[in-house]
Amino acid sequence: MAFGNKEDKQRKKEEEQARKIQKILDKYELGNLSDEYARAVGNISSVLAGNSMIEFGTTLSGKAEDVAKLTYFNALVQQNWILIRQMDEISKKLDKLIEK
Repeated sequence: MAFGNKEDKQRKKEEEQARKIQKILDKYELGNLSDEYARAVGNISSVLAGNSMIEFGTTLSGKAEDVAKLTYFNALVQQNWILIRQMDEISKKLDKLIEK
């Protein structure tokens, strides 16, 4: 019985992680991303999520310079999502050319 509970918890945890990754992929229009890159995006987003509390605290009590840095950092992160999507599209197109 204990095995079932532990396995159920693990399965639920994995399903929740998959939902979070899919939510991020949808948010940044990365739905067609290759599976290996989708997992990497999930790992990246987990790391960035850890920084969100620091960001929130800095926004509330930080100096204008700190808030500006966070704003620029967020813009860079957004640009990186776009680059990831574009590079994946290029990779898929190159694969199609090679197959011909």
